[in-house]
Amino acid sequence: MRFLILILFFISFLSAQEFEGDDFLIVEGESLKYYYVLKKEGYYISDKPEKLNLYKKSIPESLNVSLSTLTSVTHNSKTYLLYPGGGLLYSFIDGAIERIDRSFPHRNQYGGYFFSYKNNLYLIGGYGFWQTKSIITKFNFNNGDWEIINTTGQLPKGLDKGTYFINNDNLYVFDFLSRNTNNQKEKTEDNLYVLNLKTFSWKRLGVVNDIIKPVNQVKGSKRFFNIDGKLLISYSESPEFFMADLKTNVIQNFRDDALFYKSGRAIVKGNSLVGAIKNPVTGLITVESFTLNNVLSNKLDKELYLYRGSKEFFIYIFLSFTFLLFLILILTIYYRRVGQTYLLEKDSLSGSGKSIGLMKDEYDILKLFSEKRSVSNSLIMEIFLEENKTKDFAVKKKNKTVLDLEKKLSLVFKKSFLEKRKSSSDSRELNYFLNKKIKIIEDSND
Repeated sequence: MRFLILILFFISFLSAQEFEGDDFLIVEGESLKYYYVLKKEGYYISDKPEKLNLYKKSIPESLNVSLSTLTSVTHNSKTYLLYPGGGLLYSFIDGAIERIDRSFPHRNQYGGYFFSYKNNLYLIGGYGFWQTKSIITKFNFNNGDWEIINTTGQLPKGLDKGTYFINNDNLYVFDFLSRNTNNQKEKTEDNLYVLNLKTFSWKRLGVVNDIIKPVNQVKGSKRFFNIDGKLLISYSESPEFFMADLKTNVIQNFRDDALFYKSGRAIVKGNSLVGAIKNPVTGLITVESFTLNNVLSNKLDKELYLYRGSKEFFIYIFLSFTFLLFLILILTIYYRRVGQTYLLEKDSLSGSGKSIGLMKDEYDILKLFSEKRSVSNSLIMEIFLEENKTKDFAVKKKNKTVLDLEKKLSLVFKKSFLEKRKSSSDSRELNYFLNKKIKIIEDSND
């Protein structure tokens, strides 16, 4: 597959525009069948790549910047070129570049997003006069000037170097910077915003997936395109690119084996990207077309969410809360089992973070309960029988020791350990039982 892509790349290379110099601009053109490459001395048409066409009129004197710094938009089958920073506006129609505004170089929205919506041209965001802007200006075709559009809602503080996407009546923007006016410190915005272009009301949708690295932390320039209703994001120095579906809140990343990521300024024509590649040996510029069907076959990861909105946030909170309850339940069960297990040593009993000292007789009694939960009275009596003492003396000593031990254990560990009951098989015989919730383990090192 990779070999086939490279063959297609080579074949298309043979018929592409080739020229010298970095001062050029690729524009869409009026038809899906061709595009233009504008240079100061003339322009190329993609269906006749070898021919340089001269402009029908001289380029306006006000167009005193490199063509590569202009931003182009196709609006109502016409191409419009915006001066860097806003203000001056030109049209490229019928082989001529003409100025159509009565404004001046605003220098207020460098890097703003120039776009077309219905019957108007807009410029949003940008940077100028030491601060980032979130303003929207609209070009008035009647008087040739720009007007500020008032907006409402959850307005971003500044929009510089953002990623934009228009779908129906909504303009989405994320991965942008704002700057503090006092110290010019950059701040990366983590949220995705949407602007309704009918009501000009802003809304913050949620936090963007961190699979997309902030624009100030990546190498190369960021590019974004609307491809068949989806957003494509790529970086000029990285073979990885992203395809996002705003309708389903899904993003995927791909790897570009067709090398279009090495192309410079680019536009979309149908299902293809048109970009410029510079030959490092000859210095010649080649404008090349890349079919996305080829590069989209090399998917890297599974589908992920683009942003975590309120719905995703509540799902996340619910799952986190459920997990927390489950963890508490497990720890409670574990604590009850471990917390009521006691370690018996020669001179002490330990458990539940506490310890108590034991006499020898007390140790001998508890040792019996470490072996089984029910111990007969006669078995405990064997601990206290002495040759020179009467049985009555042993009984009294046993009863007192057992009673004192139970009181001592209850006082320290706040629970009952031993219980005395008649045997179910013989009512004349007494047995001692260990609390069902308590387990005594003898230290094997003793």
